Amino acid sequence: MKNFKILIVEDEILIAEHIKDYLLNFGFSHISMAHTKNTALEALSCMEIDLILLDLHLQQPKDGLEIARSIDKTKKCPYIFITANVDVLIIQEAIQVNASGYITKPVKKTDLFAAIQLALKTNIAPELSFLSIKENNTTTRIPTDDILYIESNGNYIHIFTKTQKIIARQSLEWAELNLPEHKFKRIHRSYIVNLMAVQKMNTRFVSVNDVELPVSRANSMKISDFAKATAEKRL
Repeated sequence: MKNFKILIVEDEILIAEHIKDYLLNFGFSHISMAHTKNTALEALSCMEIDLILLDLHLQQPKDGLEIARSIDKTKKCPYIFITANVDVLIIQEAIQVNASGYITKPVKKTDLFAAIQLALKTNIAPELSFLSIKENNTTTRIPTDDILYIESNGNYIHIFTKTQKIIARQSLEWAELNLPEHKFKRIHRSYIVNLMAVQKMNTRFVSVNDVELPVSRANSMKISDFAKATAEKRL
């Protein structure tokens, strides 16, 4: 799967950087920024973008709306409005476009995470929800939501799902590249986990389906942050 790309359209640089830090913490690594309407439209015309976080009020009160209308006409990718104290009439106009969600300032980490997950659930194409394994002349498609964790074993990977174990002649790097990066994280040189399947965790291991999997030192903080955000989303 291609790496997920997010564009932040926000004229207040400190706020944009704050949002970027949250996204990096969530595991997104391909993040671009635009601070004006013109630079945002330019980015939309020349970049491949999967999600846009769009300030409703840039230099002018309706800049965000104009960008949203352009997205609706040409780009057809999901966008989430970021709003502060704006005119009621502008809010009424904003309801008429196809925003996937709204976040109020100051942006909270849990609100951002929940809005992104909802946008992805609503807009990601169904074919991106499968891990496809080709062996000989056969292709096996595994729903990614069914995958609990993946273990590397020599030249093979063992894919543990809710109902079975599937063995494939692939590398863990291949699995990492082809799984949705907002749902799956590599916690160790030998393991990738579905973050929504994590039951318990500490700095040394995570528990998935009552199986304890080791967490390397380099990944412990990232997994901790994700587990916390996921738990908050479930509430």
